[in-house]
Amino acid sequence: MKLARTGAFAACIAMFSAAALAAPLRLQPASPQPNAKAGLNVKYAWEGNPPRKIQNLSKVKSLLKKAKPGQPLRGLDYRDTNEGDPVLTYNQAFNVAAEITGYMKFDSPGIYELETWSNDGIDAWIGGQQIGYVNGRQPCEANQRTEVEVPQAGWYQLRISYFQKYGTSCLMMKSGKKGGRITWTPNNVFGR
Repeated sequence: MKLARTGAFAACIAMFSAAALAAPLRLQPASPQPNAKAGLNVKYAWEGNPPRKIQNLSKVKSLLKKAKPGQPLRGLDYRDTNEGDPVLTYNQAFNVAAEITGYMKFDSPGIYELETWSNDGIDAWIGGQQIGYVNGRQPCEANQRTEVEVPQAGWYQLRISYFQKYGTSCLMMKSGKKGGRITWTPNNVFGR
């Protein structure tokens, strides 16, 4: 029994060490570089009348096939709401799916840390790399912190699938250069 626990412990340490030593995800810059205007594009689908609860991202994928454009987002600064408040720029509070597209701008090359926050599920991609993923419900909290390599200054394509089941909602991002302070990402780095 002791040997089995020791082996499992060693396997956990090996997995943690491999993750800690993993190279940052290399982002691909948008090509061609866009002449982007402020904000992010968003399309919404609502699962209502009668309401069927969105449980996971596969349901979101199905719903987004019939999504309709909504009022653009100002960026990714949608703090935790009160229960019953509308989700992002949509007019409903519960069972909302959103597809968010646009770009994120990096002013200089280097290694960055990105951290998505959501309530509820999210599948976030920048520059062809997945930087955030939650396939279920959660309160407004950090998903995971991801290191990315930005090879050159400029715009990088952004795509996020997101859902809000019920309760409160939020969608945010923190970012910063590796070794520096990670802070809330300003809205002016997002374009469409």
